Amino acid sequence: MDRPGRGVVGDRASARTPLVSGSAPERPIPMNESIQPAQDVTAADGPSTQDASVKAASVWLNQFARTLKTCRLYDAQNPTVVRFREDLGVSLRKLLAELGPLRYRFTSEDVFYEDVSLYPARSRDDNFALPFYRDGIRSITFERGVDARELGALVDALLRVTGQGDGDDDLVTLLWEANLQHVQIDYVPQEGEIGGGATQDDAQLVPWPTGGTDEEAAAAEGEAADDDAQADSTTGRSDDWSVGDQTAEIEAGFEELDTLASAEVARFRGEYQAEHEVSPVTASLAITNALLASELNDEDRREVAAFLPRVLRQAVAHSSWLEAREAIYLLGECGEGSWDAGRFLQELQQPISVSGVVERLDQMDASTVVDMVGFARGLGDPAVDWLMLLLAESQSKRNRRMLAEAIADLCRSNPERLSPHLSDPRWYVVRNTVHILGWIGGNGIAGLLEGVLRHPEVRVRHEAVAALGQVEFRIARPLLLRLLDTTDARLFSAVLHQLSLERDPATARLLLALMQDDRFEARSIEEKRAIYSGLSSTGGDEVLPDLEADLHRTTWFSRAQEAHRQAIARIVSRIGTPMARVILERGAQSRRGPVKKACQDALGGWTARD
Repeated sequence: MDRPGRGVVGDRASARTPLVSGSAPERPIPMNESIQPAQDVTAADGPSTQDASVKAASVWLNQFARTLKTCRLYDAQNPTVVRFREDLGVSLRKLLAELGPLRYRFTSEDVFYEDVSLYPARSRDDNFALPFYRDGIRSITFERGVDARELGALVDALLRVTGQGDGDDDLVTLLWEANLQHVQIDYVPQEGEIGGGATQDDAQLVPWPTGGTDEEAAAAEGEAADDDAQADSTTGRSDDWSVGDQTAEIEAGFEELDTLASAEVARFRGEYQAEHEVSPVTASLAITNALLASELNDEDRREVAAFLPRVLRQAVAHSSWLEAREAIYLLGECGEGSWDAGRFLQELQQPISVSGVVERLDQMDASTVVDMVGFARGLGDPAVDWLMLLLAESQSKRNRRMLAEAIADLCRSNPERLSPHLSDPRWYVVRNTVHILGWIGGNGIAGLLEGVLRHPEVRVRHEAVAALGQVEFRIARPLLLRLLDTTDARLFSAVLHQLSLERDPATARLLLALMQDDRFEARSIEEKRAIYSGLSSTGGDEVLPDLEADLHRTTWFSRAQEAHRQAIARIVSRIGTPMARVILERGAQSRRGPVKKACQDALGGWTARD
């Protein structure tokens, strides 16, 4: 079945009129319309059966109007709204059980039941009938069996067509799509016109399409055409309540409001508090986002760009790093040249600003530091100097590590960006910079590290040696060899460890010379072990003859010299070549006890090198 035809109503460009809150359109009453005198449903001459049904229909219509008003005041899930909707359905089903089908007829200014005016429009803000009449509906009939879904669909459709939003759907279309089986509607077809002087007969009312036969549809159409009388209501009404009604319902409503008051007051206060807990910075950014999403001209964007730096400074002052990052993004949306990032960073690098930021960061959790790092990344390369200042002042090991990682990421493609900080007079700043260069790695850092290998602070030199481990050996080796004359045992051992990472004949000969030097006996145990280990890692067949000669030297008598002999045998064993095994096997046949024992022990732990 096709969708029912929509009655075209005068000028559709006019704004929607809220139900019971809009003005009635000025329309002359057609001359051929019969105007019935309004009947007073509260007449004092004794209530008849018809008067009782009219009064019941009027009471339910007023309840309908109050329900619509309540739905506009509160959310759909509000207990008051749910209660009003449920009571409206209960009342309608009870009324239908007593009276049978309930039919209301609409004019542009009134609602009628059995030719009695029930809800005349009193003002521009009180016209219940207009949304129906405007959208082509002339009557609506509720039949027994109507359920909560159907009544709810009608309420939702009325709220939608009388709302503030712009929409193309009319009431007829919405009710047709709702498939209301127990609600019948007479409407004006597309060829009908309203407000153009046409009578109700000319409008040719069409009954609501049903699944019945054509004869039933024709009979319904004839019934709608016969119902053409309209009447002015003289029934008094004060806002929502008919004059003369019993006050029991009012008192019950008051008791309900009084019961819900405490919960509603608490809800209002909670919403009020939540709204005022939003910081001015967050609110300003939300407004700015809305402004930039609208159609702004260049002058407007300049005004926004002039305002945002103030929001940015407030965000930084309160450590609101997510908001600060959003402000940076919005400044970028304002266009290039909208603000001076360099000047802002100069302000951040002032000592008082750096101290304040570090003090707050050291007292906060890791997530806040992550937000701050994200903000710095948003500033890009200019933020490196600011982060280096924060790194120098921070007393938190956790924060220092996170800051160093952020700096390494920002400078990974340009490590030379850190070169000014290698000449800082504070040794710990230089050490931090060398540590970051070690994280960056690559041959590009070798030239930067060369200048700090002779730094007066040994801890800086230690960090430089560790960083050279991230440089190719062929480039790092010349730099490391310069440090072999150091007097610091730990640094000497660290240098030999870096030199021993690869087999290298030149390095092996250098270490052999150090071992055979007269000053070797004066070295510390730590330095001797480093030489032994380095020689076993870098040496090959080229040093084995010298090692064999030292192994069989006969001028050794002290216990220390015997320990040295044992170390030489272990070096030969770790070299692990076939020639090395031959030397150990030959030594194991020696008639000299110490040499024989050293070689036998070395053969016991033999591991051939690949």
